[in-house]
Amino acid sequence: MKWANEFYSTTGAWWGPAEYKVTERDYDRANIIKRLSPDSKTVLELGSGYGNTASACAESGFNTTAIELSDRIEFAKQYEEKEYTGTLKFIKGSFYDVQLSEKFDVVAYWNGLGLGSDEDQRNLLKRIASEWLNPNGVALIDVQNPFVWFKWAEEKESINKKARPEAGYNFNVSEKIEFDVLKNRLIDTWWQTEKPEEKISQDLRCYSPNDLIMLLEGTGLKLKSIEIEGKEIDLSKDYGTNNPLYENNEYLAILVKG
Repeated sequence: MKWANEFYSTTGAWWGPAEYKVTERDYDRANIIKRLSPDSKTVLELGSGYGNTASACAESGFNTTAIELSDRIEFAKQYEEKEYTGTLKFIKGSFYDVQLSEKFDVVAYWNGLGLGSDEDQRNLLKRIASEWLNPNGVALIDVQNPFVWFKWAEEKESINKKARPEAGYNFNVSEKIEFDVLKNRLIDTWWQTEKPEEKISQDLRCYSPNDLIMLLEGTGLKLKSIEIEGKEIDLSKDYGTNNPLYENNEYLAILVKG
């Protein structure tokens, strides 16, 4: 996992000027929390990036603590100066070893699960269950979907994205997606187009819903449901070729203690 800080810090420097702003996606996430855990007052966000969603949660009335490993957290300083209905606190560090003294009604990990090995994921899930989540709390975790990442790796060649300085994207960048079918891992590689010798990659473990259920064994958490774009997916139903799991690169796992 040593790559994580370099990857997210470097790409944050590339994209941060364009992306460190609260958007509808961030308010949608705050509304997901309200819908799935309506009595919640406290939120812990893991891997908070630029801090956009954490700010939206604080604005929505949640007392929010956000943890981010990379230098993307430098963009979050702008949010600490705002006034909120709730509260907002950022912590720079790794959620694999950070120490917190409080528990939370909701632990959210948006667009994230998959850093490291299966054992690393279990250790994180155990921490959520034993250290951070209130007894009746909910963990909301985006899970990388192997079906779609595999399809993208098969279909897509390298993608070149031109700089758009007027929008804050100041670099020409390129991307190549690969998928290790034996290990169920996506390898998402980026580089400045003019510097192909300086590639950086994120390497994430993907989990089908059944894989996730097995991963959860012994962690103190259990799967309550999964959603895609706000709609619950019935894992016992045969959707045929219209299965939403074949069209979305991640799904939301709703986890509770048990």
